Amino acid sequence: MRAASRSQVVYFLLLFVLTAYCSMQQHELDKPSSTQLRRNLQIFNRLGNYLDPKSTALREQGTHATKVSFVTSFWAKVKGEEVNPHRREVEAALLANIHNPHFDQVVVFLDRKDNAESCLDFYQAMSDLSRQVFSMTTEESNELLSAKVSCVDVQTGQPTYYQMFRNALSDVVTGDIV
Repeated sequence: MRAASRSQVVYFLLLFVLTAYCSMQQHELDKPSSTQLRRNLQIFNRLGNYLDPKSTALREQGTHATKVSFVTSFWAKVKGEEVNPHRREVEAALLANIHNPHFDQVVVFLDRKDNAESCLDFYQAMSDLSRQVFSMTTEESNELLSAKVSCVDVQTGQPTYYQMFRNALSDVVTGDIV
């Protein structure tokens, strides 16, 4: 196993700090407001230099030869229901992984129920969030998402470990799995 580069360590420390901050602010997230969302977006904007795919801050080591795929599941938002505050944290983490230059692919297995958002809705939500956080144009955001994100609709609900291993071994995943 190779040693982590300085840029990788910095990236993961930033994610750790962001996660810790979100955890400390949990009581405020129970009643999300536009002020709280704006404050969280400001934090992401400060981290933008490290997460922006156009930035060279994390690319000092050059490109890697092995493709790396990040595989995760995510629950689909049911239309008409109130958004769970934890969902905002998970969306922020997904956005950070999408913009991570060390991941060649992000595969999201979207756990759906009837009347829930589809992958198309998921792409739209991530595109909107990318534009808010990173001040990207619609074209830049859509280009990044289409090149890097693969969304798969799943009707089985929350996956078991066995299902996630099967998902990770599917043809959708093209690189080594993280």
